[in-house]
Amino acid sequence: MTRLPYAAKLVWLNVGFYSGMFFVTAVSILFVSVPGYWWMRLVRGCDKGTAVRRLIWLYGRAWTKLLGLFIPLRLENCDKALPRPSIITPNHQSFFDTYCFAFMPEPDVVFAVRAWPFRMPFYGPYMRLAGYLNTEGDSPETLLEQCKSILGQRSCIGVFPEGTRSLDGAMRRFHPGAFHLAVLTDVPIVPVCMDGTGIFLRRGGFLLRPAAIAIRVLDPIHPSQFTHLGDEAPLALRHAVKDSIQKALDDLRAAYPVFIPSNRKKECL
Repeated sequence: MTRLPYAAKLVWLNVGFYSGMFFVTAVSILFVSVPGYWWMRLVRGCDKGTAVRRLIWLYGRAWTKLLGLFIPLRLENCDKALPRPSIITPNHQSFFDTYCFAFMPEPDVVFAVRAWPFRMPFYGPYMRLAGYLNTEGDSPETLLEQCKSILGQRSCIGVFPEGTRSLDGAMRRFHPGAFHLAVLTDVPIVPVCMDGTGIFLRRGGFLLRPAAIAIRVLDPIHPSQFTHLGDEAPLALRHAVKDSIQKALDDLRAAYPVFIPSNRKKECL
């Protein structure tokens, strides 16, 4: 790609996509959020947290439609119904990974996130209203009770087991919390493989870059497969989940090399 067309594509992508996001956000806040919230509370009988989470999912659905206008998407099994309750564990490359949950049909997902997003002016209030889990602000005992309550209500929990975004597209070490929770509550893990989001919006950046995004929802892995291992069950479950995502990541990159543009390979692999 020559310099001028690439520069023009950057301008089109950033001006067009961010303008679209601003429009979708403004319409959602001004015309959708309040009537939608009360319709879900009064007509659908949802509690406060569930109503807000469903509105966030609808906002994410609008974002996915916008995204598809600007970059190629490769979606596999994203329309498949997820078990409820379940713990959804994607790999993590970009701030936009949480938006990618809207490609899946499950609107009631409670995210477990670090403390800093709660301090963001726009996102923070919605996250608190949605009942998202602050993994750094609450004690482990409090988090465990919150998780048990969420799963007991047949809602799903979204966890990025790497804990932070990858800088180079390679998966980092998985933290054990989600897998201990799955074994303790006998709730299945749903691994999700995402690729290309870290090229589209890299960690710590704001500039969007031409990329293509691939998402593959994998088969659930049930902790009962590992209970015969006793105390080693969470570790075995963690290894199985990470291995399944790594295999999917390798498969996607082998089958669709366009998802890692040749002039960005060193940056992504």
